[in-house]
Amino acid sequence: MQRSKSRSSDGQTVAEGTDMDGRLGGTGADSGSEQADSPGRIGMDGTLFSAKALGLSLVLLAVGAVAGGAIPLVGVIGRLAGVFVAAFVVGLLASRSRYLETTIAGAIILAASFAFGLLSVGVLPVGLDFLSQYGLGFSALGAAIGGGISVVGHYFGRDLRAGLTEEIP
Repeated sequence: MQRSKSRSSDGQTVAEGTDMDGRLGGTGADSGSEQADSPGRIGMDGTLFSAKALGLSLVLLAVGAVAGGAIPLVGVIGRLAGVFVAAFVVGLLASRSRYLETTIAGAIILAASFAFGLLSVGVLPVGLDFLSQYGLGFSALGAAIGGGISVVGHYFGRDLRAGLTEEIP
């Protein structure tokens, strides 16, 4: 860090500096505390991951998947729509963007849903055999679809929230 001294308008000496990236540091003692906070922070809101938000997203997306799957004659499409709607609601109601947590939750919920859906293939021994042969592939497919659907749903929820909270000129 490079430090320089300058005189303020009232004649006092003020220490100013730039860090290694060329960003202007603060003046005096508060520049050290500001720089001490910044290296560990990642993401727009200062955090990268919240376990509490992941748990809430898991619960809401599971409820959405079960509610969507309960609609007769639509099956998997209903589960996908339920996860989308639940991710939309998470994006709409959350005060901060939670893309990572919602994506992980969607991937977990639909991977489990696809794997357990294989058990309903037939009688339990046939379902277990089918699960042991194709379960990993179906789970990976469910995780990819669930992650994608939940990101899109969360994005549209955040977009609607931004539009609703924006001041009209």
